[in-house]
Amino acid sequence: MFCTSCGNAIVAGQAVCSKCGTPTSAGLMQGITSVNRVEQHYRTLGVLTIIYSLLWVIGGAAMLFAARFIFSGVIGNMNPPPPSFVAPLINVLGWIILTKGILGVVGGVGLLARESWARPLTLAVAFISLIDFPFGTAIGAYSIWVLLAAGSEQDYQKLCYAGH
Repeated sequence: MFCTSCGNAIVAGQAVCSKCGTPTSAGLMQGITSVNRVEQHYRTLGVLTIIYSLLWVIGGAAMLFAARFIFSGVIGNMNPPPPSFVAPLINVLGWIILTKGILGVVGGVGLLARESWARPLTLAVAFISLIDFPFGTAIGAYSIWVLLAAGSEQDYQKLCYAGH
């Protein structure tokens, strides 16, 4: 017999594929529906990462808009005018926030697509997100819990292989 997901040879009566973790017909009859934590949580993590990162994208875009139009004097006339360093400072911060948001969206989409590069990218974004209390801290901790648990790298690589 062979696994229906990855084609690996399996022994009759084997509950799950030893290569990709997919339940076999014997495993389904035993009630096994999932064999690892990463498979159970990667979709939730991908969706949460995308939603959270989209908020960062919106914030970064708003800062860029403010730096370009409001603080540079194109829209409105501030009295007294802000110091000359304010617009460039907000511009730089806006680009940093926008970049972090875009990387998070890309990582979340990669997790949903089971791409091998998405795990390290999502972990990098998660570590940066830890400083954003409370939501970033919660999502960052959840990401680290899912993706850095013992054996999770091998489990994720099996998911990536099975998904392609």
